[in-house]
Amino acid sequence: MVGLSHESVLERVEWCLARDDGFEVYPFRIGSYNSVVSSDFTLDYPSNSLALLIVSTPKMFDVAYKRWIREETKKAGSFDAFREEMSSPISEFMDSRLDSVQEELSSVPFDIIHDHSMWPNRKPKILMCTCGHVAGAAYYYRQSDPTLSETKEGKKWDPKPAAANLKFIGLSLHSDYGGHFAFRSVLIFPDIILPSSFHEGEPVSVLHTIDEIRDALEKFNYAWRDSRFRDCGSPKERYSDIQMEYFGKPPAERWEVIRHWTEEEQNEK
Repeated sequence: MVGLSHESVLERVEWCLARDDGFEVYPFRIGSYNSVVSSDFTLDYPSNSLALLIVSTPKMFDVAYKRWIREETKKAGSFDAFREEMSSPISEFMDSRLDSVQEELSSVPFDIIHDHSMWPNRKPKILMCTCGHVAGAAYYYRQSDPTLSETKEGKKWDPKPAAANLKFIGLSLHSDYGGHFAFRSVLIFPDIILPSSFHEGEPVSVLHTIDEIRDALEKFNYAWRDSRFRDCGSPKERYSDIQMEYFGKPPAERWEVIRHWTEEEQNEK
């Protein structure tokens, strides 16, 4: 695979992480990300190196994750046995999918940064929402946008965090899925150099007025648990009810939500 082009790398990763399984892959230039973040978050790679942002769509849970749960339950012998040996199933599932990428690109060195990757001081290793905006995957709405500060009455829009120890944070919305998606990982290929002709896609804004943006940000910061923010921008595809229930529960309580997946398969035999 010596001299592999960025198009070939993208094609191979998209083959491993197919859209039919609920994944989307967005290429971007390391320098494009570094140019819009503070020095605390810059990535120590060549500016023109290829990075690929991995996004999961609503289909991932109901298709690929469900299939994986059933397969792993068979290997373990029972659902409860699988449950005992698996502390973080979503993370393990994603690791298994990325293992297939590493096998497909075994001769190409690359690094993986996950959405949950942290430095010892708890600082995130990468700003996923910024990656999403830079790569054209999802529009990143932030309070810092100067157009949001003034109201028609001349008053300042100055929302406060939901708690003293929190920040009022931004929200990423996908043009097809609204908030019904997740940033999963970034793959960085230091030796795959992007040509000067490469340009990232432009993120599509699905909110068209200042009031819509403010409303979405407030829903996300003040009432994220009810998931209403996910429907901002009128998404074309949404999380299923079972997916919403699953991610709405603490990790320890999620298992019972999907137990019926394995029971259904047994009944189908």
